Order: sequence, then structure tokens, then C-alpha cells
Amino acid sequence: MAAFERCKRQAERVHVAVSVEDQASAPDATLSWKSVVLVLAATAAIVVSGMLAGFGATALFDVWARAEEPRAFAAGEPEALQTARVAVSLFGFQLATVALVLLANALFTRGGESFVRFAAPRGGLKTFVLATLGLITLAFLYGAVVFALDRDAFRQDISPFADLMKAQTWWLVLIAAGIGAPIAEECLFRGLVYGALRRSSLGIGGAAAASAIMWALLHAHYSVYGIAAITLIGIYLALVREKTGTLLTPIVCHGVYNSLIVLILAFAPNSSAVTG
Repeated sequence: MAAFERCKRQAERVHVAVSVEDQASAPDATLSWKSVVLVLAATAAIVVSGMLAGFGATALFDVWARAEEPRAFAAGEPEALQTARVAVSLFGFQLATVALVLLANALFTRGGESFVRFAAPRGGLKTFVLATLGLITLAFLYGAVVFALDRDAFRQDISPFADLMKAQTWWLVLIAAGIGAPIAEECLFRGLVYGALRRSSLGIGGAAAASAIMWALLHAHYSVYGIAAITLIGIYLALVREKTGTLLTPIVCHGVYNSLIVLILAFAPNSSAVTG
């Protein structure tokens, strides 16, 4: 009888410990829908402001480029200015987005848990490697299916980037796509948006899907297959952020993935054949 009581007390302690751990790891569904709407409105304002910043950066670049254009044509590199122009536009959008996300995060989470967390993940380098390999595998399998089903759609999504890689200033696109885009987009969509929605009644799954769809809308110029790919990758990155508890992991995954694509388009001998 005494042994039975001891086992019962031990089971109760284990149950309590598990319950406490689950509560600590699960998001609190305490964010009201009014607060969610405010966060989403702020997200829309950030995207619009980022685009305006990109336009402004492009306008400033064009003023400088007018003096450099004859020299670029004389050197046989007219594409260099166009590629640099695209990169500068992206830099403007990215810098404004990061600044405004950090401001919104500070305003919305005063005294509470930050939506934008940059702590090192448990497992360190191993976590980064496994998460990145998972993303690359997912994207490769999806891309192979799309290429088999509709090569024209595949080329439609890849061709604009392949054209930019022909210029000597392609490395600016590498910086914008491999560093700027991951930081800006992950802070906004996996940080502010997902961080807020996961605390609502949507929960983790709904928040991952909703934030991914919003991210995909930013790439509305892609084909249907491309938009679906962005959505799928967005869900994966949100779950990575949830599992590791930090934005650093999806930022690294996103950065390595984008950089790999840029480098393949810049140096792969058959990239022109793939894009038509």
C-alpha cells in the first residue's frame, strides 16, 4: 500500500511538471482581436512605407546614375546600372522595414514578451544547419515538381533574377537577397505578424499559415506556383521560429537559401538554359 501511494505521488509530480512545461512553451491566447487588427494595420503601413522608401532610394540613385550612364555604356556595361538600381530599391525597402518593425515591436510589447527575439537557438550551429537543410530540401522537391509540371511558370519566376546576374554589379543583389531580405522579411512576417497572431485564437498553425499568406502577397508578381512556394516556405519558417524560439534561425535559413539561388544563377553554366 505504501509503495502504491509513493508511485501515485510520483505520477502526480510528473503530470504537474509536464503541465507546467507545456504552459511555458505554448503561446498565451491573450491577445485580443482589436490588438491583432492594430498589428496587421501596422504591418500594412510598414510595407507601404518600405515601398515608398524604396522608391525614394531609387529616385536618388537615378539622379546619380544620369552622370554615370554615358560611362557605363562606353564600358559596355549598361546592365550594371539597372542591376544596381534594383538593389538600391531593395536596400531602401529593407532598411525602412527593419527600422519600423523595431519601432512597432517596442510600442506593442512594452512590458511584455517581444515579438522580435534574436536569442541563440538551443543546439547552436547544429540547429542552424538542420533547419537550413530542411528548407533547401523542401524548396528543391517543390521546385522539381513545378519544373516537371510547368517549365514556363518556373522560367517566369527565375528569369528576372537571372537577367540581373549578367551584370558586374550582381553582388549587390547577393547582399540585398542574402542579407537584407532575410532580416527585413523575417522581422516583419515571422517576428511582428507571426509573433502577434500566435497569441491570438488562431494559435500556432493558424498564425503560421496567415503570416505565410501575407508574405506571399508581397510576391504577387510571381506565378501561381511561385506564390504557393512562398506560402509553403513561409509556413516552414514560422514553424522553425516557433520550434527554436528565435528569429535568428529563420533569418539564417532564409539567407542561405536566397544566397544559394543567387550564386547558382550567377555562376551555373546552364542557368541560361534553365531560364530559357
